[in-house]
Amino acid sequence: MPMRIYSALGSALFVASMGAAPRAAANDWPSWRGAEQTGMSREKAVVTKWSESGDNLLWKVPVGGRTTPIVMNGRLFAITPDGSGECLRERVICLDADTGKTIWEYPVNVFHTDIVENRLGWTSVVGDPETGNIYVHATGGEFFCFSRDGKVLWKRSLSEEFGRYSGYGGRLHTPIIDEDRVIISYVYILTEWGTGPNKAGHRYIAFDKRTGVEQWWSDPGVKPEDTTYSTPIVTVINGKRLLIAGNADGRAYAMLARTGEKVWSFNLTKHGINCSVVADGKYVYVAHSEENIDNTEMGRVVCIDGSLTGDITPTGEVWRADGLTVGYSSPAIANGRLYVVTNSANMICLDAKTGKPYWEYKLGTVMKGSPVVTADGVIYTGDVNGRFHILKDEGDQCVSLDRKDFRREGRLDLEINGSPLIAGGRVYFMTSYDTYCLGSKDAKVDPVTIPPMAAEAAPDPSKPGALHVVPMEALLSPGERVTFKTKLFDVNGREIGWPDAEWSVDGVKGAISGPGAFLATNENAFSAGLVKAEANGLKAAARVRVSPRLPIHESFDDLPTGKQAPGWIGIDASTTLTEKDGGGVFMKKAESPSAPYCRMRGLSGPPIPIGYTVEADMLATAREGRIPILSDMGMVNCRYELILLGYEKQLRVVTYAPIPRLQKDVPFDWKPDTWYHGKLRVELRGDQALIRAKVWPRHTPEPEAWTAEMTDPCPHREGSPGLYAYSKGTTGSKHGSPVYFDNYQVRPND
Repeated sequence: MPMRIYSALGSALFVASMGAAPRAAANDWPSWRGAEQTGMSREKAVVTKWSESGDNLLWKVPVGGRTTPIVMNGRLFAITPDGSGECLRERVICLDADTGKTIWEYPVNVFHTDIVENRLGWTSVVGDPETGNIYVHATGGEFFCFSRDGKVLWKRSLSEEFGRYSGYGGRLHTPIIDEDRVIISYVYILTEWGTGPNKAGHRYIAFDKRTGVEQWWSDPGVKPEDTTYSTPIVTVINGKRLLIAGNADGRAYAMLARTGEKVWSFNLTKHGINCSVVADGKYVYVAHSEENIDNTEMGRVVCIDGSLTGDITPTGEVWRADGLTVGYSSPAIANGRLYVVTNSANMICLDAKTGKPYWEYKLGTVMKGSPVVTADGVIYTGDVNGRFHILKDEGDQCVSLDRKDFRREGRLDLEINGSPLIAGGRVYFMTSYDTYCLGSKDAKVDPVTIPPMAAEAAPDPSKPGALHVVPMEALLSPGERVTFKTKLFDVNGREIGWPDAEWSVDGVKGAISGPGAFLATNENAFSAGLVKAEANGLKAAARVRVSPRLPIHESFDDLPTGKQAPGWIGIDASTTLTEKDGGGVFMKKAESPSAPYCRMRGLSGPPIPIGYTVEADMLATAREGRIPILSDMGMVNCRYELILLGYEKQLRVVTYAPIPRLQKDVPFDWKPDTWYHGKLRVELRGDQALIRAKVWPRHTPEPEAWTAEMTDPCPHREGSPGLYAYSKGTTGSKHGSPVYFDNYQVRPND
């Protein structure tokens, strides 16, 4: 299929017949696309040939994965798969960048995800040159801030606190650092208490990089079709500091980096964008490999005028190249040239200003990683089939300088899924099993100078544009207090003050007890809503939820029917509070054919330390038919799950179910339309967790024996309690099997 280049006016310039298949310390590589977020190194190439026998190979260590490491302050950091069997998990690892010697590592368990084993360690870590801290988004949803020496300074659980959703494909987002913020994004499914309808979305959230406190969140798009992994960039265009990213809804968005306010959007496709964008001056480059919104061709590379505002589709288009399926490998921009690689591993060099193609080079057959380009036009890249290339852009052609084909006897899964990096005259890259450092021991490497971003417009106090409440989200226990502050920004997103505000409360149980101070009531009950502020003619709000202290006993009788349970995470429009058998109950409906809504993992509070018991009454109503269909139902305790399987008629205790890492099944012939009482107890015994479960018909004596028991040698040491359901038999034309819960209890172990 030919690639077509179009001008901003939409007329064809020409048709080329080509195969369609934060500023860091000098010489560091603190984020996956480099210090300038472009895939370009300002260093000149030191290595153009090497061999595994030792020529220009400084070290090789058996640390493998699918990520892109970073190098900062003489150390290499990465997140990789770790362990096997009952202790399969991830680890954050720090190596000496000069020797490859392990300095420290930190194990991270996996939980509450459908991501499979061979896609662990998907994200890249990011380093903060100012503090030396390292930030990590793990597959289970834990978001860590580590010191340079491996101490956990703070962490948040994105799945358990914010409703992060992950599919099976591994597509998770890599964080970035900007000024005093660390920014992460994720696809979510949760109840939007007080802020709009229940929905799925793609959210960007900025935390204070030192404390982990929420600064802002932004939800600029429409309901997404996919999970994605496009990493945002930060740049200054037209005096505005912008956060720009490809989104899960098939659009690219620019937001004010300090507030999350949407500046512009550009629509490309109905499906998610995985490639990260790159920018050069006011020009922003975006790529995808799905069907375009305005024609039936698959794939597009587009240059956007990022100085515009509003919906700039298609008015912001400078040029586009249709028919290029650049869906996974992110572009690199260097020396006025844009380098893109199609899904079928064809690298194409385009003129960044016009889109004119200079050359095409066949790398292999499958591409996921992204190329890195030096100041003198040397290109380093690896393809999925395990080949590592060193190439030279010679203007009108690409020349191979070196290629290594990695093969391991009996290991057909040896791949290169990440990208190389260049730091201090050395080239680092990772295969499925090893990390390599290439370089010359005698090479003299000159320090590079990274130019600053373009100048921003000066703060303008006369033009207030947005008011924020900080923190923008709070989770409290009854009787706890939080003090909010208001922060005022001008129309360009520059901070212009901390004004006094008028405060009010909407929905959440509590009251304003002083300027910006909210005090939750002592009532040991769930509630959620908003704390609102008004200042300088602008309004803002923080979301607040109150989760009861242990012990918890929620009968659902006093909550309004037809609503979602207030303050719970992981529930959505597929759940409701209703009445059944004379009292209030929590219902998991079975009316949506969309896969993300079939499973519910409703969590009632924050992660709490191991050592508690969850109990609840449960009932499932079978969907009638030739073969009655019964949904699964159960509960969650410290990242372990008790599940009554409707089709299999079993009781299952499990953690990290896609593998599963640990699982115990016991026959249990449970019946539809019958209330059962379940109990899931988790306790720490030495260095192991003991997980015990039992289920029995409600209103009958509790059996003395546990129905199922298992021991975890690599235990979860904290986790949120909650309820579990999986709707079976749901189609676009038929409802499935609903599940009901009552008398939910969480208490410390006796």
